[in-house]
Amino acid sequence: MKVLHLISQRPDSTGSGIYLQQLMGHASRAGQTNFLICALSGDEEVNLEGVAADRISAVRFSTPSNPGAIVGMSDVMPYPSRTFGSLTPDELNSYASHFRGAIEHGVKKWRPDLIHSHHLWLVSSLVCEAAPGIPIVCSCHGSDLRQFRQCAHLRDRILAGCRELARVLALSDDQKTQIIRTYGIQPHHIDVVGAGFDDELFSATGRSAASTATPAIVYAGKLSRAKGVVWLLKALQSLAHCPYHLHLVGSGQGGEADECHAEAEKLGDRVTIHGSLSQEHLARILKDSELFVLPSLFEGLPLVVLEALACGCRVIATDLPGCREIRERTATKRLQLVPLPAVIDLTHTTLESDKKFVGDLRDALTLFLEKRRPLPDTTTDLGYFRWSAVYQRIEINWREACSTARSC
Repeated sequence: MKVLHLISQRPDSTGSGIYLQQLMGHASRAGQTNFLICALSGDEEVNLEGVAADRISAVRFSTPSNPGAIVGMSDVMPYPSRTFGSLTPDELNSYASHFRGAIEHGVKKWRPDLIHSHHLWLVSSLVCEAAPGIPIVCSCHGSDLRQFRQCAHLRDRILAGCRELARVLALSDDQKTQIIRTYGIQPHHIDVVGAGFDDELFSATGRSAASTATPAIVYAGKLSRAKGVVWLLKALQSLAHCPYHLHLVGSGQGGEADECHAEAEKLGDRVTIHGSLSQEHLARILKDSELFVLPSLFEGLPLVVLEALACGCRVIATDLPGCREIRERTATKRLQLVPLPAVIDLTHTTLESDKKFVGDLRDALTLFLEKRRPLPDTTTDLGYFRWSAVYQRIEINWREACSTARSC
């Protein structure tokens, strides 16, 4: 089967990029032929497993013919970006035109049997118009649902195409419900396939013995308010009486990243600010740490929680549906959920009560730091979330979409 993968941002640097790379790698090993259309800046190139360099086509931003930065699916990306809410009508039409041209050219050149798009958003909507007759499967990642809530002026444009998708893949049961309510897509067109982690890289094999002195705490993700980083850092500032060392992994852009750095600096020598790291480096840090914290306010199904559990860490996370699904499917005792705070302004990520969220995080951290116990068994059954299992569920949807369209 020839599969054209389509993502409207860089095919790395984010959770959806990692998902894409794993999907292409497993598809290639299963005998499928991959092609890719993605977004890149300037003359940068990417080297990705599962797809040959001459089978990658990029919509290039930050160029003379397309001078703006990449438009991010999140309002804060780990590289220079713009937001959909800031685009003028002319910029929006130009954005759509560039991707439509790339899709039409890719379809004509590669003649794919199927298109796998990422995010229930603008590019997934227009591909249904630009590639008629080809079955299209789309993965929802969660950031698309947030964009839909934020950008009311784009909703009609999004719905027109997304309701024509052959199959939609959801990360969780809760996300499937949200897709049905938000997009009006029929339930039988949506399948819950989950998301996977790289179990060869992230495992408890080679895990360091727990420290008897200073426990290591890890956060990994974008440095943004939507990820809850500011409130986590404030909670840690209030725990001067407890020994710990924080590994802050990730990057961001603009004022929110600056705010995170400013709060982190208040921790002095109790924090190491790593910036962006390779997956290999992150895995080593997780294996050397006791606790991972994800205080995010918005997630689909957070891969990094799975990665931390696989490496043997305890995990503190906000009570998001995706986190609950992980706990329920694995029955792990190493995942503690804290109440999800009420967000009163989606655009600026303003909370109803900063004090309560900081307090909830502080209480959970205090319980861990003051009552450190030996780690429970680190052999939590994560089989449902291994990429080999996730890929099998996705391939079933590919074949069903092709069978229905009678084009494969």
